[in-house]
Amino acid sequence: MNNNNVPKGYFTEKTMLRLILNNAIGSNRLILRSVEAMLACKLTLTYGVYHQMMDWRTLAMSEETMSYKQAENMAGFLNQLVPKHYTAPTELMHTQEESENETIKKYEEYKSYLDLFEGMAFVPRVVDKFCETVYNADDYYTFKAFCNFNYSIYAEILLLYQMRSIDYQTFTEQFQELKLFSGKREPVNSFELKLFIKTMRKMVDLYKKIMGEIGALSDFPLNSKKTYFIK
Repeated sequence: MNNNNVPKGYFTEKTMLRLILNNAIGSNRLILRSVEAMLACKLTLTYGVYHQMMDWRTLAMSEETMSYKQAENMAGFLNQLVPKHYTAPTELMHTQEESENETIKKYEEYKSYLDLFEGMAFVPRVVDKFCETVYNADDYYTFKAFCNFNYSIYAEILLLYQMRSIDYQTFTEQFQELKLFSGKREPVNSFELKLFIKTMRKMVDLYKKIMGEIGALSDFPLNSKKTYFIK
């Protein structure tokens, strides 16, 4: 509501004060939704790289290696599951040195995301704790399963749109899910979209909880403990 357009004396002083207050609260909520949506996207992209880094680290530290026969069996299973994307047995076999190099590569990518995204509630020391918590938790299955698949697609496109790097038409054309079996991209159905939003809310809530635990909640805009991400 634009208070300058309201004729003087049209509302009582008490009513006018209530309207001004409601308008301010509504504006704050819009700001928080935008901040939380951007934060959720950044956390998704950053955690995806962190998860890969930790998986490679586990392989690098493991004394067990996959035999060619094991790799051949696994590749055969994957090729039956996802026929559109052929997997060769050698793609599943890695030396300790290769695993170490991939770990370093993913670590550098992870650090670059921390630097790139810093600001607007994205606090590197909180993100470090967030990623560690999620990776080690026996929970957050949906987020961990899809952060390097469809959720990374959604997050990247939504973030680009929020940063005004793409227009609305491009956003609607590219905000699509990747079908695992066919390899085709299709519009996101209502169930998947609701699950994505629900998962993002849960991750933002966890992030805020960690912020509070390490005394960094003051870094969150408007210092809100309530999550408004996409109602």
